[in-house]
Amino acid sequence: MKFRKNIFLTLFLTALTITAAMAAGVVIEADEQRVNVDANKGFFNGDVKVTIGDVMVKSPRAELDLEPKSKKPSLAVFFDNPYAFQNKDNKKHEIKANIMKVSLINKTLRAEGNTQSIMMKDRQPVVTINSDIQEYDTTTKLMQAKGSVIVHYQDVETFSDAANAVIEKGGEIKNLKLIGNVVMKEKSNVLKGNKFEYKPELQEYQMSGNTSTDVTFEDGSRLLVKARYQQYNKNANNIIAGGNVKIDYKDYKAVGPKAQVFIDKTTQKPNKVVFTGRSKITQNSNTVEADVITMTMNPKKFDAVGNVKTSISSSGGNGDDDMEIMP
Repeated sequence: MKFRKNIFLTLFLTALTITAAMAAGVVIEADEQRVNVDANKGFFNGDVKVTIGDVMVKSPRAELDLEPKSKKPSLAVFFDNPYAFQNKDNKKHEIKANIMKVSLINKTLRAEGNTQSIMMKDRQPVVTINSDIQEYDTTTKLMQAKGSVIVHYQDVETFSDAANAVIEKGGEIKNLKLIGNVVMKEKSNVLKGNKFEYKPELQEYQMSGNTSTDVTFEDGSRLLVKARYQQYNKNANNIIAGGNVKIDYKDYKAVGPKAQVFIDKTTQKPNKVVFTGRSKITQNSNTVEADVITMTMNPKKFDAVGNVKTSISSSGGNGDDDMEIMP
């Protein structure tokens, strides 16, 4: 059975005893349409357009599964690089992929193969996500991406094996989680770890598993922080690092169980580091060990408290600083 384009399945919906409300919610247009009621399948070819509420999906070819008992549409599968989009006021969410599956029962959209989703506001991209697979739940607003995930959000670019995000009505990310081989780039700053979670409302991120923060400043100096766990709060303007912490900054090298790096709000450069637990700081060949060490960058100075041990070398290791008190 074939229907010409722009006939909205009136006969088809009547034959399947689908309610008027469902007919108004799901509209299918195509050059050719074939329906096998007994097999619970529908086939559509040529400039296929499916409208589900305010969501439209376009593709050259599509198939539709029907519920065996109610004969209502349950799953629509779109082939050959489909394109889905949703417009609301000045916002638009669009998705591209090799194959797209839309569950009309669970209200989910799954895109497979070279997927890309873009959330725009005033025609400007807010969030762009590329991955092998993406799935979006319109009820929970949860987006999941898997396989070679790349996220562009404002001036931040991230790479990971997988990502989960809750997308608010305005298109803003409420909560972003990156999982597996995470790399996050923001201008000249690079963060790495196994797991990453960003909470925009708190202006805070948490990172765990072989983490590193590499910050390059305008003068070319670098701050490198390595630890098992790191947390940065933009409002507090500090980094908390825990677990085998290693910090390199100019000619300072420090190790310890826990550290806080305080960033100057004006210059956005580190101006103080506080180490707690047995820690050691090395500058050239000089070392300071203590239970608590406070290091300031400008002016350069140390404040060590608790079982302090200081080692100062005056010769650089050539033996000239040897001393004897016995003849």
